[in-house]
Amino acid sequence: METNINPNIQKSNAFDWKDFLSFKTMITLKVIQIMYVVIAAIITIAGFITMFSGGSRGGYGGYGYGSLMPGGFWGGLLMIIFGNVIWRIWCELIIVFFRINKSLNNIDDKTKG
Repeated sequence: METNINPNIQKSNAFDWKDFLSFKTMITLKVIQIMYVVIAAIITIAGFITMFSGGSRGGYGGYGYGSLMPGGFWGGLLMIIFGNVIWRIWCELIIVFFRINKSLNNIDDKTKG
């Protein structure tokens, strides 16, 4: 007696509460992508504010004592460039971890059948 079971049936893209509650479905990937855009905009705005704020923060030449970043135009430019690059690299590293997890789950699902 033969059964008509099609092994090529794929999972639907519907939300599955069982996978969500057992942490098989990861929502952090979407959250990171949204956070990247928001924080990159904040870094850029802060850089422009630093570039064109026009005043010295005290100290010699606008550097200020104890500050981590020089002020003025060049400090703002450095903040925009390096801040956004470092933020992008950090987000990409986290996303790679989640994609590795997704690939391992796909391999696990294929080997169970």
